Amino acid sequence: ETMADQKGKAKETKVPEKKDATSQVIVKVQKMPDNLAAISIKTVIDGLEKFNDLHASADYVKTNFEKDNFIDEETNEKISTKGVWHCILGRKFGSFVTFAEGNYIFFYIGQLSCLLWKSS
Repeated sequence: ETMADQKGKAKETKVPEKKDATSQVIVKVQKMPDNLAAISIKTVIDGLEKFNDLHASADYVKTNFEKDNFIDEETNEKISTKGVWHCILGRKFGSFVTFAEGNYIFFYIGQLSCLLWKSS
């Protein structure tokens, strides 16, 4: 896929009103189940609200994913996030990553880019 193709496929997901930039999320690339994507977005927003620092927020997301204690709110089943996770939050960065199949998401919250993946 070219970048132009990916732009055309962007999914827009409304997040409950919280703060200015966090009220709109645009998912650019999602290679994970929808329930895990929703948890990813919620965890990133929680980290951004708890900390004033992007580094601390990214560390919060990574740490929470590595704790492996997420529950799907609809089915009440445990969602496994075992493994080593990586999170990058920022406005301008390039990346090339290798990820475990089904464990990658890239999205925007306002102008902030969020990249979260599990290494293989």
